[in-house]
Amino acid sequence: MTSSDFLKRLCEGYVRSYRTLNIRGPRNHREFNPLTDSRAADTTHRELNFFGQLGEMLGFVARREVARRDRTRWDLSWVDIESEELFLCMESETFEDRADDAMDKLLRTGRSKGPRYLVGVLGWLKEDHFAKVKRAIFDRLRGRSLLLLAWVGPDMYHATKLEVIVACEGNIYTRRARAEPDKDKYWYVRFVGGWQKATGYLRGRPPSPQTNGAK
Repeated sequence: MTSSDFLKRLCEGYVRSYRTLNIRGPRNHREFNPLTDSRAADTTHRELNFFGQLGEMLGFVARREVARRDRTRWDLSWVDIESEELFLCMESETFEDRADDAMDKLLRTGRSKGPRYLVGVLGWLKEDHFAKVKRAIFDRLRGRSLLLLAWVGPDMYHATKLEVIVACEGNIYTRRARAEPDKDKYWYVRFVGGWQKATGYLRGRPPSPQTNGAK
């Protein structure tokens, strides 16, 4: 399995398991019930728990809010128990005004001393902000391996489009998914199309048709 394949599988697990996170809520803020519906903090907590449990099942030590020697504090880290080296680090932000800070933390990580994989989950972004994030990845990633899961829409309640970027080994792959609530207001996610190789996508070009071998 290549690094690109590994990051794609992380994305596929997140999407196909999303209903199991039990994130509950309405389609608009007027119907929000503070007693029964999930708040932003609940969503972040459950997403971090999902990736933390996944890391533990793969044999890593999953740690929350652990600072590196350079004092960078990650929302979630997977640590190789034998080498004691960071394998994967994750940042998760639910609010748009904090997304740039999360991306800056991911993109300023040095390649030689940083984790092997970087994962960012951004709770919601407007379209123009997502374009800015793509440009930052193009300008600053510098050969590292990144999975970005970005919820995009005009506001938090309508950010139902999931934009996925896998940037790894000099290649860019993209995929899209949509979130919808079931009859009990629990949200699930389904893919819309397959993986696409996307040379030039971070600079604004559309992705190419689905590539052979991309799941």
